[in-house]
Amino acid sequence: MSVAQPMPLDGVRVLVTRAAERSDGLVQRLHNLGAIPVVRPTIAYGPPAEPALLADALTRLVAGAYHWLLLTSVTTVEAVASGLGDQVVQLRAQPLLQIGAVGPATAEACQRFLGVTPAAMPERFLGEELAGVIGELAGLHVLLPNADLSRPVLEERLRAAGAIVDRVIAYRTIPAPGGDELAGLLEAGQLDVILFTSGSTARYFVQQIGTNGLDAARHTTIICIGPATADVCRELTLTPAAVADPYTEEGLITALLDIKSRVFR
Repeated sequence: MSVAQPMPLDGVRVLVTRAAERSDGLVQRLHNLGAIPVVRPTIAYGPPAEPALLADALTRLVAGAYHWLLLTSVTTVEAVASGLGDQVVQLRAQPLLQIGAVGPATAEACQRFLGVTPAAMPERFLGEELAGVIGELAGLHVLLPNADLSRPVLEERLRAAGAIVDRVIAYRTIPAPGGDELAGLLEAGQLDVILFTSGSTARYFVQQIGTNGLDAARHTTIICIGPATADVCRELTLTPAAVADPYTEEGLITALLDIKSRVFR
């Protein structure tokens, strides 16, 4: 009888904090490697407080008012696609419009929901990096739909380069319901690793767990999807053990496998 070979992450209990609708792929990757995913979303998404502003911007978009549409997350792509509805056909017909995507997941979402292939994507998958990969910006009209909690760095860089930027809120990031048991799991040592996929997942995690949970979280291995998320963790007095590179789900898994080889023997 053959003996089952151990999996690379056998028995490692990994807290997944990303929004419920964004966690399936990551959870499956963890399962495939033998980990035990503990799915407790700390964030959720809601419509913008002023949806008419987004609708007006999308009307101008299909009318040919912009040279660039910059998309910094899969959720933004979905919000734009939903807002456009049948007008997505007109988006594809714009002869001068080009689209920039922050990374491969967002680029794939552009193809899936908008039917277009982005013209630009930075090597480092950070929103602010988009400003450096789309060429001469002076005088160009740029539509930047993003989350209410998005950092202003990309908008500032675009304006500094001479672009005329319309930033509109495409969606709100809000606390996810639940999470009351998270502090208890942390205090009981029932979580080995915490994965943060955005600064907001970390901020709302800290809100959920309270003071006692925060002390326990400081003694739990933390892995962040990128440097911006790691910076937020440090602001919250949480020290990342690793930062994914590249800043993707695959990067998170690679960082976790590296941590496993060094820490969880």
